[in-house]
Amino acid sequence: MPRTPAPDDAQFRSHRRFAAVWDWATKHESKKELALRREAAGRVEGRVLELGVGVGANWPFLAETLDYVGIEPDAFMLERARKRAAASGRTMTLEQARAEVLPFEDESFDSVLVTLTLCTVQDPAVALSEVARVLKPNGVLVFVEHVRPTGRVSRRLADAIQPLWSKVAGGCEPNRETATTIARSGLEIEGMVRQRVNGMPMIRGVARKPAR
Repeated sequence: MPRTPAPDDAQFRSHRRFAAVWDWATKHESKKELALRREAAGRVEGRVLELGVGVGANWPFLAETLDYVGIEPDAFMLERARKRAAASGRTMTLEQARAEVLPFEDESFDSVLVTLTLCTVQDPAVALSEVARVLKPNGVLVFVEHVRPTGRVSRRLADAIQPLWSKVAGGCEPNRETATTIARSGLEIEGMVRQRVNGMPMIRGVARKPAR
């Protein structure tokens, strides 16, 4: 089994306490949250890259026939994910890596899956440019993300709580305009839906890399 890099590696940010909290939270998700994971996981096919696997909460919904690779920058999350994979008896290719610097060749994946992750990456625009690079032509990014609210008061509240929220929630920023960032990445958004889950504004959908 690959060595889990130390949490103080300079290029990675790791959060021991939040990893424990997230592990517990994903085991107690609501039916609506689980349905979002099930729907997203059912949309990927072929060779799949998951950004920010966390503790492996999407794995129960992924087809076992997929050629799966997952990345996670947080050493404590990755340690828990590897234990979960071992306990399941399922072979998973997991690497510690940042979404902004994907260690994969151009056009090497059919699908990229990202759920509740683009809120935490340090530079989502760069991460999405990397997604576009590693996707094959006509490949898809399947996403489920919480985003900045649309109401004026709620937007101001999201901006106000962001510094503290980010500190206690593993770097999560609740005020990101993720749909706009995806649209500017060169990927073409298809059928995006906005909704609220547990009071939080969310987007879910598919963005496709144009065919040549």
